[in-house]
Amino acid sequence: MAKYSVHQQPVETLLSWIKSGDIAIPEIQRPFVWNGAKVRDLIDSLYQGYPVGYIITWRNPDVKLKNGELSAGKKY
Repeated sequence: MAKYSVHQQPVETLLSWIKSGDIAIPEIQRPFVWNGAKVRDLIDSLYQGYPVGYIITWRNPDVKLKNGELSAGKKY
């Protein structure tokens, strides 16, 4: 059995995960470091349909989140 799998998800799916609260930010995530121009360029690339790299998510109920709570089965 594979230890991981790769699935392509449209941006709309990722946004729906964020809206529903299914995505959480782990405590290990570094602070946000991009300036406004880099953020704008990323959004422009998404809008034009260019590949932008990977977002890795996993589930573990015992991981501490940025807000101090436990992940409780959320993707992070």
